[in-house]
Amino acid sequence: MWYTYLIPPVVGAAIGYFTNELAITMLFRPHSPKYLFGHRLPFTPGIIPKEKSRIATAIGETVSLHLMDKVTLSKNLLSDEMIGKVEAGIDSFVEKLMGTEDTLRTYASQYIPGEDIDLVVKKITKEFSGRIGEKIEENNLSQGISHKVVEYALQQTGKGFLGFLQTDKLVGMLSDPIEKALSKHLDNILKENAGEIVSKMVDKEITAYLEKPVCQFIQNKENLIKKGKEAIVTTYKTIITEQLPTMLESIDIQKIVENRINDMDMADTEKITHTMLNKELKAIVWLGALLGGILGLVNILFL
Repeated sequence: MWYTYLIPPVVGAAIGYFTNELAITMLFRPHSPKYLFGHRLPFTPGIIPKEKSRIATAIGETVSLHLMDKVTLSKNLLSDEMIGKVEAGIDSFVEKLMGTEDTLRTYASQYIPGEDIDLVVKKITKEFSGRIGEKIEENNLSQGISHKVVEYALQQTGKGFLGFLQTDKLVGMLSDPIEKALSKHLDNILKENAGEIVSKMVDKEITAYLEKPVCQFIQNKENLIKKGKEAIVTTYKTIITEQLPTMLESIDIQKIVENRINDMDMADTEKITHTMLNKELKAIVWLGALLGGILGLVNILFL
């Protein structure tokens, strides 16, 4: 009968199809060893679960030596496309700042807790005020102020003596004792009050600074923005060029990849593999059916 000639290719195609389907399934399943009467059944677990550790080591080594090595990463991170993305990111950030009416404090509060901002302000105020106080003492400011005040006062007073005493003579006679007395008083006043006065001034200025809208800091600052953008890009290039090798040496990429693969659940690994290679795996199955069908046809020649 004619249909008997169809049996060999059909059976061959079916065998080829299901054989390849079974082979692909056995790559992953079963996920764990199976036992019968205390003896592990052959081909359990599947090939990939059984060799998972070795495969993880091989993939980790390949990634670290060929995919994420210093040369490859530098080439990609310093490419024109990546530099363009960095510049575009800066432009987007600046544009966003120019469109916001939030104060500097409000904007900073999105990233830093408000109490931390207050602590920073207090710390800056205290440190800055202390330094100014030290400079006032180091430069003997009280003596300089006293000299100018006494000089001005005696010059103005000397004009009323109708020429009896020349102004310069009057200044010479009275300036030294008056300056010393005034300087002493000013010195005490500055020591007791300079810190508080400066602290209030600094705190007032910082508070006013924080209450300004963010957009005001960059309006009409095109040159400054341009220089800042260039500085950021230059810094980025420097970090990649000079620091990337050091960072790669401190990061064991091979071990990270290896551990990540070993930690993955086998069911997730199987799902990911089928998602990535679904088309190719189906092609293998149907290729098995095709080869089985061809072998069936060849078999007819020997009937």
